[in-house]
Formats: sequence, C-alpha cells, structure tokens
Amino acid sequence: MTEPFEVSLFLACALTVLIETPYLAFFGYRDRYALTVVVCVNVITNLTLNLALRFLVPLSGLSVLIGELAVVGAEYLLYRIAFGRRRGLFLLTLSANILSFGLGAAGQILRRLL
Repeated sequence: MTEPFEVSLFLACALTVLIETPYLAFFGYRDRYALTVVVCVNVITNLTLNLALRFLVPLSGLSVLIGELAVVGAEYLLYRIAFGRRRGLFLLTLSANILSFGLGAAGQILRRLL
C-alpha cells in the first residue's frame, strides 16, 4: 500500500532534518542560530527538490543526481552566507547530503522488502 504524496513529502523532509541537523551539530554547528539555519535550509531544499521531481521534471536517476547536486550547491551557498567562509564547509555539506540520501535510499529498499 502506498502512502499519499503529502505524507511521503513530509516524511522525506522530516527524515532529512532529523539526519542532517545532528550530523552538522556533531561537527560544531550546534548553537541556536546554526541549528535554525540548518533546519530551515534543509526544509527549503528538500521540499524544493521533491516538488520539482514530482511536478517539473521526469523522474529518473539522472534527474535525481542533478537535483541532489543542485541541493548540495544551494545548501553550501546558504551555509556560507550564514556562517561565513569556514574550512571544510563544502565537504561537510556534501557528506551530510550523502548520508541522508543513503539512509533514505536504504529505508526505501527495506520498506519495499518488508
């Protein structure tokens, strides 16, 4: 049984926030300002990507890859505006997105197997 699009959209966004926020907090972005920025940036980029993949472009591996790369770029630029030029910020942004994408993909595979 599949869930409504709104539910899956909410779950994808919530899981992204629940994965990436503690990850960035672990690497020092843990004050109220940083946590607020990380949550807001992830909500914006996650919803934008998922809505674009749903309504604007045909869903394919290539469109997901391009979308994810655009998300990494957008998040890095927004973090750089919010936090300034910090060493390792791009790699931290990239690794947070790889982690959340990987865990999300693993969850989807597990869900389909069960």
